[in-house]
Amino acid sequence: MRWTPAFLSILCACGGVPKAEVESTGVHGAPPLALPQVDDNIRHDTLMIQTTFNLGDGTYIMVASNITETFEGLRLHRYTANADSTATILAVSSPAYDSWTMLPTFFRDPEDSSAFLILANFGEKESWGQKMLKLDASGFHDLGFVDVALPERIMEDDTLRLKRRNIGPYARVTGQRNALIVTFATDSLYLYDDLRGGRDRVVPAKGVAYRFRHGEVELGIGKDFRAVKN
Repeated sequence: MRWTPAFLSILCACGGVPKAEVESTGVHGAPPLALPQVDDNIRHDTLMIQTTFNLGDGTYIMVASNITETFEGLRLHRYTANADSTATILAVSSPAYDSWTMLPTFFRDPEDSSAFLILANFGEKESWGQKMLKLDASGFHDLGFVDVALPERIMEDDTLRLKRRNIGPYARVTGQRNALIVTFATDSLYLYDDLRGGRDRVVPAKGVAYRFRHGEVELGIGKDFRAVKN
């Protein structure tokens, strides 16, 4: 695994390595899977590997971009590692474009035990929010964006500043009536857009949910669900 200084700074700024367990806040739903990060187990002539995860089924996910910089930037790649240190690429996600990170947090799909759900953190020095993807035998499928981050106040240059971190490890996933529901086991969220005219606000996490169903995404605040335009 290539732990460059720049990548380490991105991990720290965007929330670090996903954890499977966080303090209980009474939120229901499955926590992230504790999939291990592993050292690079392949050599690739055209890809620069940022980090790699073992899915536990003989396949791996690497976050990687082309060695020659392209507009598309990072992608998730599912692969098997061959004996000669080459990779057999099984699936490739849509690109992250100008995001410096695509750090994944993994969940088991409550509707399909053979599939994974992935919240991929996007951002630069701070989180821009998450993209939800499904990974099954046919590949990666974009489900939509989750426009929240974890707010953290830190002292910087003798000034108390608000930072936006990776919310992925605090997400909880539930299957409900042919829908996926994502809630958050933390006290507060940084909500980029409440879809009612409010932007860039710190709000209580309780009562905030994202619902994915029939190819659509909805943001729920309390009992009021509103369509997200992805």
